[in-house]
Amino acid sequence: MRVAIVGGGISGLALAEALAARGAEPIVLESAPRAGGKVASIRREGFTLETGPTGFLDKEPKTIELAERIGLREQLRPAGREAGRRWLHLRGALREVPTTPPAFLASDILPWTAKLRLAGEIFTPRKRPGVDESIAQFGRRHLGARATRDLLGAMVLGIYGGDVERLSLQSCFPRMAQLEAEHRSLVLAMVRLQKQRRKELGPAGRPGGPAGPSGVLTSVEGGLGTYVERLAERLGGAVRTSARVERLERAGERWRLHVVEQGAAAELEADAVVLAVPADAAARLVGPLDPAVADLAGRIAYAPMAVVHLAWPRERIAHPLDGFGFLAPPHEGLRILGAMFISTFFPWRAPAGQALFTVMIGGAVRPELPLLSEEELAAIAREDLGRIVGASGPPSLTEVIRWERAIPQYDVGYEALRAEAFGRIERLPGLRLAGNAWRGIGFNDCVAAAPHVAAEILAAAR
Repeated sequence: MRVAIVGGGISGLALAEALAARGAEPIVLESAPRAGGKVASIRREGFTLETGPTGFLDKEPKTIELAERIGLREQLRPAGREAGRRWLHLRGALREVPTTPPAFLASDILPWTAKLRLAGEIFTPRKRPGVDESIAQFGRRHLGARATRDLLGAMVLGIYGGDVERLSLQSCFPRMAQLEAEHRSLVLAMVRLQKQRRKELGPAGRPGGPAGPSGVLTSVEGGLGTYVERLAERLGGAVRTSARVERLERAGERWRLHVVEQGAAAELEADAVVLAVPADAAARLVGPLDPAVADLAGRIAYAPMAVVHLAWPRERIAHPLDGFGFLAPPHEGLRILGAMFISTFFPWRAPAGQALFTVMIGGAVRPELPLLSEEELAAIAREDLGRIVGASGPPSLTEVIRWERAIPQYDVGYEALRAEAFGRIERLPGLRLAGNAWRGIGFNDCVAAAPHVAAEILAAAR
């Protein structure tokens, strides 16, 4: 069975590997000159700079298993312990995020009035059935307005680059929605889960389940780009770059794809087609086949993002840099969303004696900023970050990467939108939607979705 996969990012490449392992013949058609999409690593002057995600959490077994199959298991590089320490920029200064209830009570992360409001979380009522609630609505019910603005708002920026008032809790944090449905209160949920966890401890004190819920941030020697590069190498001739799909049409029981490859027009036929491309590209291709699906795909918004990598000699930074980095809620008045202290938790990504930072600018809360020139973005990052960490003198390295459509936004109503799109696409035999617009935004989500999408395609062909 031949399956044409439109889009050669991590979603398309992982799907191709899953299909090949099941005996199918995948063909990946990527319009760019290289495969990998937003996942790439720039190696420059001893630095390793990521154009997209910094890494992935090792809690997803599918990502680790795929790394092993493509020969990367021994090259996985976990972050140092320092990655567990994080800050928020609140009330004009960096404040450490506490990791235990006693530390939270002793911290200055929130004023006492907000802490007292949090203490009342145990009395939170359940949300009304059938309501797709925003993350902010959920947060204000459970945590109060201040904690939602300062803590939850910053977390959402760090993951989605998104606006808590618009993003859907069910779509972005389904586990949190599930805990509320089962336990009503998040505090009660944690207490009950801890009790259950203690029951699962073996006689020697070893846990009977996974080591922890969050996992360890992990990359690959040479950068995360190595992962997609190795995956594309393993797929060999199945990956065709500089191959833009212009149009899809049915050809009897098969699909015909009209492609411009290396500047020349061509056609190819396949038994099934998977659109593993951004939602706007999927809308363009599916529009002539089902305008309703195209309309649904076109409604998925994207947050723009600029990533600015900066480095200074370590002795010219006043901050101890003993952690992962910081996030800055929008009301703080900074132009940056936050920064990661890359050389602290991934020291191999910078030459000895250099402090490497990755600064995020834009997102759904400041969508106009990534449209600025590279020079303006670099200046914003230098000024805001330099003031916070106490950098002196010009940086030894500057690299700016811009994504006008960086992260799909699962806004309120997204679940219904996706269900309708998936229901309608199934009426077009052998056509499927994949990629982070539909199956989860993270690197792990894209890899974990691959075997499920492959199974869907092969089951439909039987």
